[in-house]
Amino acid sequence: MSRINLLPWREWERERRNRVFLARTCTSGACALVVALLAGGYLDHLGARQEARADLGHARLRALDERIERVRDVRQQSARLAARVGVLRGLHEERSTVARVLHELARTAPSGTHYEKLSYAGGLVTASGTAESAARISALMRGLEASERFGMPTLRSIHEDQDNAEYGGRAVHFDLAFALRPAPQRATEG
Repeated sequence: MSRINLLPWREWERERRNRVFLARTCTSGACALVVALLAGGYLDHLGARQEARADLGHARLRALDERIERVRDVRQQSARLAARVGVLRGLHEERSTVARVLHELARTAPSGTHYEKLSYAGGLVTASGTAESAARISALMRGLEASERFGMPTLRSIHEDQDNAEYGGRAVHFDLAFALRPAPQRATEG
């Protein structure tokens, strides 16, 4: 009995253990590969989801940028319209001011005088015309001085106009200037 050979059994056991080890190693490698693939897929899914969220954020930012641009455009249009309204109001006030000034000029002009030329520049009105006599020019200047609209008139020149067919030999040509005062403010009811 001492001569029993156990070597084939040991060899078979060693082969079996090697096969088990190899099977376990392959199974572990396959499991590791599956886990790596699943983890990679999950990470890809998370990355795609994050990219979708980023794309949604970018889309919302673009929409907000467009809205901001529209608001800027509306504000610019509003400013342009406000400027236009201001110009129109100024023109309306200027038109009514011109009408009032002309009305006041006609009111202060005594009979026997007429204006030939009126000009306005830098707050100063210059007027030239013809009068029946120098006394009419004095009356005109007193009327202008008494007006609330006009400042003290200054006679720049005066000369006789004997060839005047309308007023005759005593006709006088004049050139005077006066300041235009701001219109008195009217009280508004509130």
